[in-house]
Amino acid sequence: MKKLWMLFFAITTFSSFAQEDAGLPKEKLYEARKQLREGNELYKKNKLDDAAIAYQKSLAEDGTYYKGAYNLGNAYFQQKKYKEAAEQYQLANKLAKTKQDKAKTSELIGDTFKKQNELEKALEAYKQALLKNPEDDILRQKFVAAMKAKQKQDQQNKDNKDKNKDKDNKDDKKDKGDNKDKNKDQNKKDDKGDKDKNNDNKKDGENPEDKKDQGDKSKDEKQQQPAQPKESKLSPEQIQQLLESMNNEEQKTQKKVNAQKVNAKENNNEKDW
Repeated sequence: MKKLWMLFFAITTFSSFAQEDAGLPKEKLYEARKQLREGNELYKKNKLDDAAIAYQKSLAEDGTYYKGAYNLGNAYFQQKKYKEAAEQYQLANKLAKTKQDKAKTSELIGDTFKKQNELEKALEAYKQALLKNPEDDILRQKFVAAMKAKQKQDQQNKDNKDKNKDKDNKDDKKDKGDNKDKNKDQNKKDDKGDKDKNNDNKKDGENPEDKKDQGDKSKDEKQQQPAQPKESKLSPEQIQQLLESMNNEEQKTQKKVNAQKVNAKENNNEKDW
């Protein structure tokens, strides 16, 4: 009876290994496990770079080796290579066959995102882990802490946004004030320029108002000047007649003057006392 149980156990064990290693040559499986063991020894000695190389070799032999991806993720996480660690944990999560392994890898994915301050992704990973392992107190605490950190982050982003908005408004007001002062200064300069120009005119004995008065005076003088005689519009015949008439009048006047002279002479010769 004892021999029968030993035979049954051997057959069952062989069947399990056969299912796990289906499609993979024994040499590759052996090399994958060998590299995994070497990586674990290096990991314990805190030789993380060498351990990561050994785990990579293990995965190169067997790309579906859950422990190789999981342990490589741990090596990267300890080196603070959180992005690379997240990639390996995600691979391990896909390769995980048990509910517990999937919960653990989801939790570790959340840890890597939290380290990168990607809190929304971290919360989603913790949520997936809690769905598979809701009784894990540490996991619940991680979820609550990530939620509080996310709320704080959102508030800080809002405050920074409001602060930047206020700063932009102040800058706009400052620019408007500077432009207003600039225009005011320019107007003062223009007024000063006009004033200086008037002062220069006064110094030279010229005054815009005097120029205006002189212009008005010249205009009045022109209006008061007598009109110039108009040119004659008589024809040549009319001019000739006018000359003859004037000549006749002159001859008549001369005759009268001569007659008066004769009469005066005769009166003087009347008696000789």
